[in-house]
Amino acid sequence: MPTFSQSIAQHQDLSEAKQVKAGQAIAGGMRDEHATFLKRVMELLDSKEIDSSKPESLLNASVYDALPQEWKDKTNLALINLADQLRLIEEFYRSTKTPNSSPHLETMIEQLWNMKERIESNGYDVFKF
Repeated sequence: MPTFSQSIAQHQDLSEAKQVKAGQAIAGGMRDEHATFLKRVMELLDSKEIDSSKPESLLNASVYDALPQEWKDKTNLALINLADQLRLIEEFYRSTKTPNSSPHLETMIEQLWNMKERIESNGYDVFKF
């Protein structure tokens, strides 16, 4: 089995077209829980209930206001990253150049999910999604 360096060396002469093709997202199925979560997030975005350019729109205000200061601080730190990840998911999903069901999209959803869960592990359902 070739080493990592040997594998890289084998592919140094890829044409530009092959490099572009290698960087494209592939279509493929997503697990049901990811597809359901994506559907819910897209509904919230479409209805303008949340907006990735307005991180505060992601919050359940009444839950957030009741948080202890320590968890407000943690939520505030995570909020920009959550909004940015949400923006990436929305752009990927809405793009005509990428598939709406893809392992790449599933990974992006998983990252958003994990960020959300780290904050909500304290028992407070602080986000709208």
